[in-house]
Amino acid sequence: MTGNSKNKCECGNEETAENTAKTLQKASFGNTGCCVGNNYETSAKSLEESEEDGCCCGGEFPDQSLVENPENPGTVADTEFFEDLEKLAHSMGIINIGYTPVGPELINTNETYPNAIVLTLKMGDDIIETAPGPEAQELNEATYAKMGSITYALSDFIRAYGFTTQVAHPYGSMVSFSPLGQMAGLGWIGQSGLLITPELGPRLKISAIFINIENLPLKEVDDHSWILDYCEKCGKCIKACPEKALIETETCCGGTQTEFIQKRCIGCTQGCTYCIEECPFDRKGYEHVKNRFDKMNEKLREKELKRADVK
Repeated sequence: MTGNSKNKCECGNEETAENTAKTLQKASFGNTGCCVGNNYETSAKSLEESEEDGCCCGGEFPDQSLVENPENPGTVADTEFFEDLEKLAHSMGIINIGYTPVGPELINTNETYPNAIVLTLKMGDDIIETAPGPEAQELNEATYAKMGSITYALSDFIRAYGFTTQVAHPYGSMVSFSPLGQMAGLGWIGQSGLLITPELGPRLKISAIFINIENLPLKEVDDHSWILDYCEKCGKCIKACPEKALIETETCCGGTQTEFIQKRCIGCTQGCTYCIEECPFDRKGYEHVKNRFDKMNEKLREKELKRADVK
């Protein structure tokens, strides 16, 4: 769930670092990595096994690695390594590359991983423009398969340099992808639960590579937290969902929060993208929405100052 409490926990208490982690975990209902492997047979099996849940998100997929993890891995990489890695990733179609430590609250297995490389890939117009159904789902699966193949290829590249990796397949359930992308500074989780980035809005797929490299090139990034403030005033994704998988509910404090009902969502089973298609971040672009939001807030501040002067 995501709420409109603006980083307040439960009934308005200031959020601690521990609560922040819990909030991220609660917000992971979006792109947590959905079902379907690299072929239809795997897809059909996943659908059958999760039919009672109404969603096929998550599953086991064959390891596509061509390079084994090194026996004596290094833990420190030089600048040239990261430059070569990012150059290769972009040449394969990856749009965003982020780095982040990984907290156990985001991992959906008993294993723990210290750090991660987070990747995004653009969803094609064909997926967005195709109505939910077998054709849309086939396009959706193909995009996830492509993202999976790219991720394994980049993992092999890292292993060849002498580092240990573990791939989180974009259609798998090893990690909560949207919160991981937010922690990596790529964007912010919107009201739909999907990660929204400046480059792609919500029109993206996410994967991750867990690594043992200790000196990640962590960068200062722009504050994207305003996205949720905008989303709370928008709500178009809620109205666009034909299955009512996104609903607004009241909190104990009299506010509202958005709840995701997984068994109603047909994004994993029929390739539905209506929440993405109607999102202003997809229709207008990040900068357009940000400029409009800033102007709106500026007008509100001016009105508040005038009222204060009158008093």
